[in-house]
Amino acid sequence: MDRPLRLPQQDRADFETELGRALAMPQVRAALRERGEEARGVERLRRTARENAEYVLAAAAPEYERYATLRADADAVSRLPVDTPARERVSGWWGVLGVIVPIVAVAAAVVFLLLGYVLGLTEDLEVLGRALVDAGWVAAGIAAVCLLVGGLGLLGTAARAEGPSAAEANGPGELVQARDAWRSALAERGLVPFLLTQVNAAPGQRL
Repeated sequence: MDRPLRLPQQDRADFETELGRALAMPQVRAALRERGEEARGVERLRRTARENAEYVLAAAAPEYERYATLRADADAVSRLPVDTPARERVSGWWGVLGVIVPIVAVAAAVVFLLLGYVLGLTEDLEVLGRALVDAGWVAAGIAAVCLLVGGLGLLGTAARAEGPSAAEANGPGELVQARDAWRSALAERGLVPFLLTQVNAAPGQRL
């Protein structure tokens, strides 16, 4: 343990949990019984481990550094500004194309067709009636096209909006795995060997 490593406050809870597990390990308890210190030795070891937490943590430095890096990356991503207004603008345009335009076009088609067929009954206005009927069917076609394109656009926008959430779902899993790996290394390579060393050390050599 030649490279002390600071233990941030946010990791103290994990350290305390692993310290409690290490103190309950059979080999640690057996060593305390052999020394006749089982009654008072646990609290002495707990205090000594806390006082030398930075040195104990150095035994699991590679795992901790990976965990700390992943945690910092996750924190940085969570603080990135989300361009919600831009996403809402895109969704809004697709909404206009898929809902507003078809409604207006259908209304226009109904009006044109009704007027066209009514005017077509009058001989003098037959040409105008046919023109209005043609315009009505064009408006109906526009409504159908806009409804189809706008609906597909809204579906695409919704799918893209769900993309980051699916990608972020993998992040916490990797972070949890890194944390578990660090805690295991902290217990197996750091705390348990440290505690056994302190139990077996002569009183004058203890930290």
